[in-house]
Amino acid sequence: MSLYGALFSGVSGLASQSSAMGAIADNVTNVNTIGYKGSKVNFKTLVTKQVSLTQYSPGGVQSAPRQGVDVQGLLQATTSSTDIGISGQGFFITNQASVPSSGDLYAYTRAGSFKVDSDGYLTNVGGFYLQGWPLQTWDGTTTASQVTVGNNTYMKAYKNDAGEITYVNDNVIDATNLRGLNLNTIGGTATATTTMSLGANLPSGVDINSTEKTNMLMYDSLGNAHNLNYTWFKSGTNAWGTIIEPPAGSASVQLRDQNNGIYYSAGRLDFRDTGIPANGSSLSFTHNATNIAINYSNAATDVHVPTVELDFTTTPPADGDTIDVTIGTETFTFEFDSNNSVTTGNISVAATGTLDTDIQNLADQIQNTMTSKFGEGTWTQVDTANDVVSIGGGLGVGDITSSAATPEAAVAAPASVNIQVTGRSLSEIVDDTAQAINAFLASQQGVPPTVPGGWGSRVAGTTGITFIPDANDIQFDTSALLDSNGNIASVQQDPNTTNVFTVTGVTATQNWLGSNPAMVEFNGDGSPDKFFGNDEATAADPRARIHIDWTNGALDMNDTTVTSGGSPAISLFAGNYNVPDGLTQQGDAYQINYITQNGAKFGNFAGLSIGEDGIVQALFDNGVTRPVFQIPIATFVNPNAMESLTGNAWIETDGSGQPTVRTAGDAGAGSIASAALEASTVDLGEEFTTMITTQRAYSAAAKIITTSDEMLDELVRIKR
Repeated sequence: MSLYGALFSGVSGLASQSSAMGAIADNVTNVNTIGYKGSKVNFKTLVTKQVSLTQYSPGGVQSAPRQGVDVQGLLQATTSSTDIGISGQGFFITNQASVPSSGDLYAYTRAGSFKVDSDGYLTNVGGFYLQGWPLQTWDGTTTASQVTVGNNTYMKAYKNDAGEITYVNDNVIDATNLRGLNLNTIGGTATATTTMSLGANLPSGVDINSTEKTNMLMYDSLGNAHNLNYTWFKSGTNAWGTIIEPPAGSASVQLRDQNNGIYYSAGRLDFRDTGIPANGSSLSFTHNATNIAINYSNAATDVHVPTVELDFTTTPPADGDTIDVTIGTETFTFEFDSNNSVTTGNISVAATGTLDTDIQNLADQIQNTMTSKFGEGTWTQVDTANDVVSIGGGLGVGDITSSAATPEAAVAAPASVNIQVTGRSLSEIVDDTAQAINAFLASQQGVPPTVPGGWGSRVAGTTGITFIPDANDIQFDTSALLDSNGNIASVQQDPNTTNVFTVTGVTATQNWLGSNPAMVEFNGDGSPDKFFGNDEATAADPRARIHIDWTNGALDMNDTTVTSGGSPAISLFAGNYNVPDGLTQQGDAYQINYITQNGAKFGNFAGLSIGEDGIVQALFDNGVTRPVFQIPIATFVNPNAMESLTGNAWIETDGSGQPTVRTAGDAGAGSIASAALEASTVDLGEEFTTMITTQRAYSAAAKIITTSDEMLDELVRIKR
């Protein structure tokens, strides 16, 4: 029994050492395989129960291969941003398919040599596709799994084929909660401006109503660049106000104080370059429940909006007759003069003795005076048939006294005015439209502040018009403003609201009108004392907010969410209280010290970077980065019991336990190393040494067999 046992014991030795040599061969041939885990063959005895105290029954040996899946390989730097390794425990989650379905196999690997395939997905050399969590800007859903990157919050979610948002359960491995990273879907990006900072010196020695201008670059959510134009005006001793021109492509802009009060508001109406209004089209707008229509037709232009009338008798005014016209707080005395001698301070009106001529001369002088107070417009109109001069602007009963004519009752603003379009350029039509808007608002809102000097005006060099409300909203309806092709002739349009847009009025008690309060009040040392009438006691944060409603398709900057069509407003920093670190008032020179803002124009996808926490940041050629994906790590209780697959991957078994999905670097999961690969854990020196001992052991086992065979031959010869 012992002799035969020795023979078979030698056979078991050959089998076991063959197994060991096979493991060595695999190890040596995979010495350069990324993420390969070396195998070792250990041996255990095969024991035959001893039934005799004087005879030994040999058993032999059995091999026990073990793969060191949990052994960390050396991380080696590479030049590819899609090469990733794991420092610590865990595995990348992969799938056989780029877009997994219910029948596709999830596998786990540490072979992080991922490359982009023809469809844009990341796949490794084994053909397995990287899986992870897509990231989107957090929409406020409290149940969404949130990720904070810098000062921004994102959520693990994506939009499905139907355009519906799917919120990821980051504890589950399936086709719904894990997705492949597709670089082709990243596209481009643009970042809207959300912060602006301004440092400038406003001159202290200039007169009241002196102005300075500042242009600040900004970007909307589509990456379009705009200039935000500020006009600073000195409103009092050590006090300055500001107005802002709505940028092109917007419907309105608001400057809000620290407590969200609307300090300043302005709207904008832009005509398209090819948008000459068609004959019969119209534009209507409403202020304080009063509506006026601007009709575009072949008839002669008439944009006069009268508020009072002067009715003359048939007798021409006599030399020395006067007419007092009060505009705001100023009274202007117009004196008819036939001998070049008028009372000091009066405005001379040539008296010719002809009623029609004298009335026209008066109208011309009033027109010039009104233009200086209200801006461009048709402020006077003469009805020679009835000897009447009508005057527009913010005038009312009692504003006119006369020794030459009878002031009639106030005239209601007309329901419409007309602008001729036949044979006229778009520039001329825009000029007339601006005058009509200005005249109507003057009839409603009275005398405008010295700066800007009018309620409505054309934006120089454009086909745009800006207009300014008081505490009442202004609503525009462009649905009937059509060009010859039947298209809306203005940029400002919103099909969802029947082409009606509203410009919100200012806060009644806290605005720029009357310059009380000022936008900024300075201390005697030139540092800011108050912003919008607030100091550190009433508003700890000195920053203002700028709201912009866009009509170019960009998200409105109104401090609402993306899902409601909005985005954060712009935070404007103009300095801290009592510190000369923003706006100052010193000396007589206007000086811009610094202008900074965030945001970026449109940029194309240029590459990616991967952080230790698995956050994949898309890099764009405009300098913007955006988180688009997070790579999770799967950990196992016993990774050495996992089952190997071709392609240097493993799957779970009963012995390994089910995977636990973790964020990289969290709860025992390893961190991710970008532009690095985990080398094979094989040590060639150790393998060659083991190979020598294995070879010797194999030879020795073979010797056992030959020796046992010779001994059996001896037994056979004894019988002979």
